[in-house]
Amino acid sequence: MINTPAYVFNLDILQERIDRIKSLIPDIELTFSIKANPFLVPYVHSMVRHLEVCSPGELSICKANSVPPEKIIYSGLLKEAWDITEAVLYGVDIITAESPMQLDLIEKVCAANNKNAKVLLRLTSGNQFGMDEESVLACVKKIGEYSHVELAGIHYFSGTQKVREAKFEADKNNLRSLFDAYKELTGEDVAFLEFGPGAGVEYFDEPSDDKDFANFDVALGLINELKSKVRLGIEMGRFIAAPCGRFETQVKEIKKSKGINYAIIDGGIHHINYFGQIQGMKIPEIKVPAKSGTEKYCIVGSLCTTADVLVREVELPQLSVGDIITFNRCGAYSITEAPNLFLSRRMPCVYVESKELGMTLVRDGLEAYQFNGGKKN
Repeated sequence: MINTPAYVFNLDILQERIDRIKSLIPDIELTFSIKANPFLVPYVHSMVRHLEVCSPGELSICKANSVPPEKIIYSGLLKEAWDITEAVLYGVDIITAESPMQLDLIEKVCAANNKNAKVLLRLTSGNQFGMDEESVLACVKKIGEYSHVELAGIHYFSGTQKVREAKFEADKNNLRSLFDAYKELTGEDVAFLEFGPGAGVEYFDEPSDDKDFANFDVALGLINELKSKVRLGIEMGRFIAAPCGRFETQVKEIKKSKGINYAIIDGGIHHINYFGQIQGMKIPEIKVPAKSGTEKYCIVGSLCTTADVLVREVELPQLSVGDIITFNRCGAYSITEAPNLFLSRRMPCVYVESKELGMTLVRDGLEAYQFNGGKKN
């Protein structure tokens, strides 16, 4: 029995997912982006080559969980001298440079601390992340002047939930252009590419691993082509973690109003954030106790806002107060992207489970009011 509302992350499912990915892309370095789920850090770092860490806070999580520094790629849009110093002194394996200024900062920090760093230059796909091709090549030339920074390769990520070949064709064109220009400039091939394919995860309309891997097949053509040209690392967050998590919430009240059955739960949109949910109009994978007879329900949370609708209409076995509703595929992002602090409701418990560990509480429920100006008792 667990206390609701609660997230439960299944480590056996996580391991199976990673094993399946590795079987499709053998001899490729696999990276887990911990922004998808930092609660997996103590367990997942032994399953993959690298963890992508995108903030000083995420680096602190890794330190607290004794993640070996050689397992870390320190990434992120904004880096300052103080957090680069922290990363360098911890001894992270690789640091990404999102701009010429960041590259300069990395060199200065390393020089000041008598340290060396391996750097990936991030190529933009047309947004605020990374640099355009001209700037990347300017950094390639500049890096030869530095004595504390070694160019490890290129970093490239162009978005998430990609299922169309046209998206990967654009990636191919961007990378091919840079690779050609890099070789013309240096006379050498790019040594290493850290690539985030952003393969799509199915959340709605009978989601399944098979549907996910059909999406992954769309990315696989480009991955295999890149693998033939460059030493390749693949980084993913959502695609790795989504299936391993579920959210359990209890029905607290059922009422009928204007012909609609409202199931009011102790969770809500401040806990669950499916990609593309759109005010509960789509139906994720839901499990409830098996009973005879069915009813249509609108599942709503406990927040004082009409936006707190998880599913606007779904037919389920007849619900009773006290029943547990399980929302599956919550292993990525829900736990951190949902607005946990809104209305100062209690934040959920977090559990991990596996055949080896059983069910283990890793964070008790937290009172959100203490972060919103209230005093902790």
